[in-house]
Amino acid sequence: MRRGFIIVQGLLPMMLISVYQYSWNLLMKPLMNSLNVNLPVIQVSYSLFVLFSTIFQVLGGYIADSRGPRLIGVIGGALAGLGMITASMVSNIAQFYILWSIGSIGVGFIYGVSINLGVKWFSGSRGLATGLINMGFGIGASLFNPAISILISRGEYKFSMVLLGVLMLIVIMPLMATAKYPPTSTKRIRFSEIPPGFWLILASFSLMGIPLQLASSSLSVIGEGYGYLIVAAASSLLPLFSGIGRPIIGSISDKLGRRRTILAVGLVLTVFTMILAIRSPIAYITSTVAIGILGGSLITLFASLIGDEYGIGSSTFLFGILYNGKFVSALIGSVAFAESVEFIKVGGSLILESALTLLSMLPFVLFMRTTSSRVNYLENA
Repeated sequence: MRRGFIIVQGLLPMMLISVYQYSWNLLMKPLMNSLNVNLPVIQVSYSLFVLFSTIFQVLGGYIADSRGPRLIGVIGGALAGLGMITASMVSNIAQFYILWSIGSIGVGFIYGVSINLGVKWFSGSRGLATGLINMGFGIGASLFNPAISILISRGEYKFSMVLLGVLMLIVIMPLMATAKYPPTSTKRIRFSEIPPGFWLILASFSLMGIPLQLASSSLSVIGEGYGYLIVAAASSLLPLFSGIGRPIIGSISDKLGRRRTILAVGLVLTVFTMILAIRSPIAYITSTVAIGILGGSLITLFASLIGDEYGIGSSTFLFGILYNGKFVSALIGSVAFAESVEFIKVGGSLILESALTLLSMLPFVLFMRTTSSRVNYLENA
């Protein structure tokens, strides 16, 4: 299979499913008004998206590693497209929760398969290749968001959701129908055989991902008072720079080393989450861009780290488990943030979120002190 086509095969589906996360800031308010609910209630939808897109990645990853990625990829494309279309037609929040969750399962299937096309096929430039594919999850929404904003301003947010769902069906399903993984002799890892170091990686990823989930779900809350244009600009810049940063940071990690790069990214993310607390449009836009660049690269870095440490035989399965850390990040960055704002305001909540991000350094440093996790899994990494 041609390497360039493999990148495209992962990139285009990622571009389309990205709207579930990176267009949420735009869709949230019209959905609140249409369904007649408040902020904490509608933010549950975002947490459900993260929950279902993460939990089902474990199952999807196990099947993809053992039977190949085609079946899971095609099912994922169908669920993501139909979930987006039907969620636009509901009349109450319970129906929206259900259909949005179904679509989110599809997002998880597609995400795991696409990322691991890069992890499995490109051992020599894993960070760059995985970053190029993962870039789609950022730049996709940045391309769609201006059109979505226009439709929302005309009161046609439902039409934008239907259009996006149709595009998912006609683009993702054919591409996934031809996807395949390379053969490997790397040892398959069962759940009971997962090395202790992996759980430290998971803990670090869960906390380090807080800033991106915070920005993805709550830019409109943090930017209250800055005006619609500033918030809309930030909502478009976040996925754009999140996408751009993924191959760049991934390529840097190929040269500097995955572990050092992850530590540096975590520290800088902490700083810019604190800067968000400064009540200034300049600080708001600057921090959004920085969080996009660095936070978006975490999937690239941690997925590549799994391939480095444990080989490619079970990389989709292990990545599916790792991706569940995103649910923890989303709970802290969206629901917990929305609740804490009621008590300690936006500024205090942002300081708390940055402290939790800094805490991600502890499990990762502990992981770096372990070396035995690499021993038996790297015959064909």
